[in-house]
Order: sequence, then C-alpha cells, then structure tokens
Amino acid sequence: MFRQSQCQGARLAKRVTIKQIAEYAKVSVATVDRVINQRAPVKSATANRIIAAAKELGWRPPAAFVETQSASPTPSIHCGILLQSNISHLLREAFEAQSTKLENTNSKLTIETFDSLEPEKIAARMLKLGKKVDVLAITSIDHPFVAEAIDKLAEKNVPVVAILSDLSANNLAGFVGTNNRTRGRTAAWAMDRFCRDRGTVGVIIGSHRYLSQQDREISFRSYFREKAPAFRILESVVSSDDDSQAYEAAKKLVCETPDLVGIFSAGGGASGIRRAIIEYGGDRRPFFVSTELTAQAKTELLQGGVDMVLSADFDQVAEKAVEMFTSLKQQEGQQKKMSVLPFFIYTSENT
Repeated sequence: MFRQSQCQGARLAKRVTIKQIAEYAKVSVATVDRVINQRAPVKSATANRIIAAAKELGWRPPAAFVETQSASPTPSIHCGILLQSNISHLLREAFEAQSTKLENTNSKLTIETFDSLEPEKIAARMLKLGKKVDVLAITSIDHPFVAEAIDKLAEKNVPVVAILSDLSANNLAGFVGTNNRTRGRTAAWAMDRFCRDRGTVGVIIGSHRYLSQQDREISFRSYFREKAPAFRILESVVSSDDDSQAYEAAKKLVCETPDLVGIFSAGGGASGIRRAIIEYGGDRRPFFVSTELTAQAKTELLQGGVDMVLSADFDQVAEKAVEMFTSLKQQEGQQKKMSVLPFFIYTSENT
C-alpha cells in the first residue's frame, strides 16, 4: 500500500499498488512511479501502456492528473520512409502528399531513396536512417541482413514497417500492401481468358528476394497448373527491375519463342518489356500484364503494348502507412500489424 506522502499528487485505489501496475504492464516500478506521479517524462507508448494497465487494475486518475495529460501536446512522430529508387515515383509523391498534410501537426516524414539491391547496403541505410526517426518504413528485398537490421532497430524501439513487399523478419512491426497472390492469379486468369491460342507464357521477375514478386509468380503458376494446364509456362527471367534488362529478356522471349502468347511482369521493367513487344512482336504480339501503374504505364496502355495493369493505389498505401505509424508509436510491443489493401485492374478503357 502507499501512504499519502508516497503517492503525492496521485492516489491509487487501496487494492492497487505501483508494484502491481509495474508487473501488469511489464515495466519497472521506477517507470510506473514516473508516470503515475508525473516525476519525469516517459516515452509516450510506454506511458500509455502503464496508464491503461493501471486503469484495468482499478485505478482512477485524479482530476489534476487528467488536466495535466489533456494539456500535454500530442507527441511528435518522426517517420522515415526508405524507398527503392526504381519503385514508381508515384509512391514517393503519395508519401510527399502525406508529409504536406502533417505540416500542421507535430509529426513529419523524411523520405529517402536507395539504388542498391545489395542487402548489406540496404541494412546500413536502414540503421543510419533509424537513428533519426521514431518509425521506419521500407520497400526492400527479403534477406537475413535486412532482418538483422530490423532486429537492431526493434531493440532501440524503432518499429519497421514493410511497404508493398512483405518481409519475413520476426520483429517486423507491420505491412502495408496488397494481396500479391491474388494479383498473380488474376494475371493468369486474364491470360487464360484473353489469349486466343493455348501456347507458351513468359515470366519476367525483378528479384526472387522480393516476397511480393515471389508471391505473384508462385500464384501465377499455380493458376495454370490448376485451371489451364494447356499453357506452357517458361522458367522466370530475372531483370533486377531494370528497363534495359527487361527489354533484353522480353526481346529474347519474343524472338525465340514461336508460340509465345503472353508475358507476365511480376516486378518492374515494364517499359522495357513493352518496347521489345512493339519492336519484335509484329502480328503475333503477346498479351502483356504488368503490376505497377506508373505515369508511363498509363500512356503505354493507351498506345498499346500493355494490355492490363494490376496495381495498388499508392495514395491509399501512403495514407494507411501513416495511420499505422501513429498506431505503432502509441502501442509499443504489439503483434505485427497488417493492412492488406485492394488492388485495381487497369486497361486502356479505364485508365
């Protein structure tokens, strides 16, 4: 129990002690004392957890405590966004729009890009930006070095959120993106329905290390095995999401596969694929499905060369990501959060 001198400005119900609250909230007695008696600042997520635990145990905060809490400014959140540079600039623009919306609040976004697919360099960039922010969001390949960086940031109470492509790290705090397996099966369904002839289909993937692209490829093949076995699906060609590499891969497919009826781009490089199709496809142009609606892809849909795009709404992705950042800041130590958003089907007629 606590004497009046111990509780000072805040009194606990007789059956509740600071030790009980500390055990319930899984923090130290000293930390609870700092929050309940307002002795010193405590990280907002931890303070919120302690207050919630105290209330669940029966504590009712005195009026003075409530007034002090109400007068306190909303904790600022500094969110870091680390994007692969070859990802659509529309995604960056979407986050920049969110940053503008936050100008009148205590929160802000820092957006950085990187070029390398080398996992060591990605991990280094994560740790560097993680020193300056409260929450970090990233589009990245899946690799043990990346997972290790996520673990190190988690130890420093900097949660990491995967954007568009999920990550397998145990300490990943959240994911914002689409159901990529459904996108892969939808691409296969479209080819099954729109290709007049049963023939060969090529698959071009940016990197097998992107779980999003891996899921699209797996589900794409699964559909054909299950529902359209008359098609022959070739081994995937890796393009590193680079237009020039994707161009060469598509050129080889078109020129060396007489019965080619379709190409599925599970990653980036769609503009290079389209150029090869137009230059070498001739009258037997394959049905082409890509997965990212860039500004250029909109034009290419109208001009021909791309038949269908299955894309996330980047404005929606950015908005949901910012909402998740706020939630993670306020709720420390929670289970991984998931925000699986719908994707949209674009053709020349609804772009």
